[in-house]
Amino acid sequence: MARPRVSRLQKHILRLLMEEHHRTHGGTSMGHLELVKALAGDKSNISHSLRTLETRGWIIIGRTPGGRAEYLDLTPEGLEKASEISIQL
Repeated sequence: MARPRVSRLQKHILRLLMEEHHRTHGGTSMGHLELVKALAGDKSNISHSLRTLETRGWIIIGRTPGGRAEYLDLTPEGLEKASEISIQL
């Protein structure tokens, strides 16, 4: 099976979430708005990349009862993928 392509934006998201995970020792997840501000990119592109990462099982998007993204967290598989990406760079 072919390995899924990971875009530059998705790599950047995974790295930021991994840095936050290590900074907080896995205790706190990054807020969605905090990530959008850190990336300073187009919100729709970021949202699309987040949904793709969630579908692959690499992140969890915590949502409000109304369905809005509230926080982001890496899954164990996402942490492994983020570490792999960091080594490649």
